[in-house]
Amino acid sequence: MVNWIKFIAIGLIFVLSLFSFRLALQSVDSSSRRGGLYIGLIIVISVAILSLFQSLFPTSLKLVSEDGEVAEAHSLATLKTDSRLNGNAALSFGYLTEEDEYVLMVKQDDGGYRRMSYPVDNAVVYEDAEADDARVEVVDQYVVIRETYEFPIAGEWTRDRREFSKCEIRIHVPAGSIAQGEYDIS
Repeated sequence: MVNWIKFIAIGLIFVLSLFSFRLALQSVDSSSRRGGLYIGLIIVISVAILSLFQSLFPTSLKLVSEDGEVAEAHSLATLKTDSRLNGNAALSFGYLTEEDEYVLMVKQDDGGYRRMSYPVDNAVVYEDAEADDARVEVVDQYVVIRETYEFPIAGEWTRDRREFSKCEIRIHVPAGSIAQGEYDIS
């Protein structure tokens, strides 16, 4: 996709250069020295602009790595699944959707509990925790993309760019907690 944009932009700059070259030929007497310098200057500036513009866009992209960082972590007290129906109607048209979610109670630092819910689509449940170590983690996923740039005279160089990919919910429960679609870690 990036290469098509690059070729279109280079084509537009080339067309503008030819247009200005044509205007220069019409307005300046071709036998004069000033006219030749003017036309040469237009050509040099056009080539420089094309070269600089080409170096702004990467010539290749490569996925280097993926990693995740825990943005939030909460101690888990209870965990249940829940479904809701959402809908909307206007005149004689409407829709109805069902949304599944994990509803959980997390322990606060002051001894209280807070209710939280997460959509099922972003959540993964792991049976790998002890009973007192049950937790929910909000993990931000990142990808590292290597971009390669080329410049006609200087050559090529690369740059690594770290970019946010998605947010994932990881729920860690004790082994044997999952029974018939319900979660019970007590």
